[in-house]
Amino acid sequence: MAKSCGAAVLLLRTFVLLITSSVGALGMRRAVFMNSSKASVNYRNYATGVIIFGDSTVDAGNNNYLLTVVKSNFEPYGRSFQGNEPTGRFCDGKLAVDLIAEKIGYPFPLPYLAPNAHGPAILTGINFASSASGWYDGTARNFNVKGLTEQLGWYKNWKNEVISLVGPEKGEYIIKNALYIISTGSNDWVNNYYINPVLQKEYTQDAYTTFLIGKVRAFLQELYDLGGRNVAVLGLPPLGCLPSQITLHGKGNPGCVEEYNARSFIFNKVFIDLINNELKPNFHGGRLIYIDDYTIFEKILSNPGSYGITELRKGCCGTGVLETAILCNKLSVGTCKDASSYLWWDSFHPSEQANKVLADDIFNQALPILVGPAQP
Repeated sequence: MAKSCGAAVLLLRTFVLLITSSVGALGMRRAVFMNSSKASVNYRNYATGVIIFGDSTVDAGNNNYLLTVVKSNFEPYGRSFQGNEPTGRFCDGKLAVDLIAEKIGYPFPLPYLAPNAHGPAILTGINFASSASGWYDGTARNFNVKGLTEQLGWYKNWKNEVISLVGPEKGEYIIKNALYIISTGSNDWVNNYYINPVLQKEYTQDAYTTFLIGKVRAFLQELYDLGGRNVAVLGLPPLGCLPSQITLHGKGNPGCVEEYNARSFIFNKVFIDLINNELKPNFHGGRLIYIDDYTIFEKILSNPGSYGITELRKGCCGTGVLETAILCNKLSVGTCKDASSYLWWDSFHPSEQANKVLADDIFNQALPILVGPAQP
């Protein structure tokens, strides 16, 4: 662990801040069932599983099996997780996508690279996410992790295995009716563009936004072509409110880095236009929904007490202002005893308490995917 703020900043820059989550459902769909005289929706009858792409916000441990410094399979990560052990999740406990899978009624999707991610266990979902990746594959290459192009390659392999397990008819049913969640993009900015003079020389911020939106368009189109039909894709959070960004770029100001928040807002606006006006009209036989996670973060930041949160500016791990990945370890001085009142677990990633809030909000926004009509 760094012994001074100056040393910590130097080390953190060295690692470039490392990162910015059953066949039984194959029967006829039932819309509603009665439970204690109260109507409840059985979401398993709508989604055959949960398929995840993205970065450290949703990676359940794929980076454990890669030669990269971007890992979290050590203490104190995972101290609130089942069994109180680190799994490779960048959190003290569950990720938002874990909680969403629970809400639907499925086990946590296994990381694709895990040795046990084969056989019946993969029929209710799989997790392809790789921490430190982004929409741009070049962001992933910076850290020797797997970008979306390679994640799609894994997806093709998963599809083939599903079909080999249950046959073409049931296999295609699983693939077509799964819920797909994509969460990525933060690393493209804070762990690539903003620290990469070459990219800054090649692209203005607006031009880089256009470049990334092209990557979004290409990925979502290919996912659709490969069979993804029920897709929820997250926009950017307020990047300027990450503790690491406040520490490195806040210039001593009490609030968030507004320049970075403004870029998130601009990027999301273009993203929404792409989804609603270009892609969704051509998403025949499917459902495509943009998930606004920027707003829920804003709500937490403006009224944290309503969500059981009191600490907004630093993470629980260590000093909470710089530590993430290998800098957040069991020797980190100052790590809090209870992360439940913290918005952030480390200087980049939400706590389990925050993920509970995010999961509820994301799930409610994605609900039309589970119960609403598909695009004609």
